[in-house]
Amino acid sequence: MKIDNTYGITKNDVMRMAELSGMEFVEHEDEEGFDKAFADGDVVYGSGFVKRLLGEMAEVAFSAEGDQFAEYVYNNRSEIYDVAVQAPEVVEMLVLGYKVGISNGSSGCMNDLGALYYMGSLIGRDFNKAAELFEMAANAGCYQGVINLGYIYEYGRIGEPDFEKAYRWYSLAAALLPSYEAVYKLGDMFERGRGVPRDRKKAYRLYERSLNMACGDVERAQPAFRIASMLINPEDSDCGVQPDALRALSLFQQAEIGLRKDIANGQLYYVNRLREAIAGQEKARNLLEADDFTAGAK
Repeated sequence: MKIDNTYGITKNDVMRMAELSGMEFVEHEDEEGFDKAFADGDVVYGSGFVKRLLGEMAEVAFSAEGDQFAEYVYNNRSEIYDVAVQAPEVVEMLVLGYKVGISNGSSGCMNDLGALYYMGSLIGRDFNKAAELFEMAANAGCYQGVINLGYIYEYGRIGEPDFEKAYRWYSLAAALLPSYEAVYKLGDMFERGRGVPRDRKKAYRLYERSLNMACGDVERAQPAFRIASMLINPEDSDCGVQPDALRALSLFQQAEIGLRKDIANGQLYYVNRLREAIAGQEKARNLLEADDFTAGAK
């Protein structure tokens, strides 16, 4: 399915991808011929790649169906990011590859290009483009796009914060598919009283549920950090959270591991959260040594 929108691929884009990757561009006399060739997958060919990564990215973009280019980038994100921060042509190819996917109706490419604009680490930050792409992705069935729209409205990226809209988007994401991220973001809304009455007890239950849903170090990092913070906060004992410095220490350590992996994959905005997780470990250790704090399991 070809999507007619401002983020779709153009003939000039394809020519530039071929130039970057050392592939040969097959010229067509008119746009109609190009459009047909693009739909048939006959725009470029060749195997004399000057740059391995650029060639591989272009090859995947032109040969992939559905969300395969987005999946390829995700599976190779560490390598792509490491090269991209030093080679602008890789960033350019990344954007162009997403545009190919968008032209073929890939909701994953819509969302991931939106994420590039949202984060602003590889390309210029543009929250308006990010929001537009996230909405396209959500409408095309990408649940991560639904979650990301929650971030847009919670943090007021395209205007004043709208917590009610953010809560609705997070709730929709949690209803559409089991999502540890949507669940801990719902917990944040209750913990902070955003769009809903503040309810720290409900927030804690949502964080625990998110932790149980999470798979692997990276997914566990965010709910683990939130639970650990509540376990060493005396104020949270008022909402039924039993202090447990020993478990908090363990969870802060888990959060540190996941955050370090996130940062290694280019998510540098987690640096401050990593510092907080390390500081939390020190606080938990100090509490364990104090006589007036419950250490937890005995």
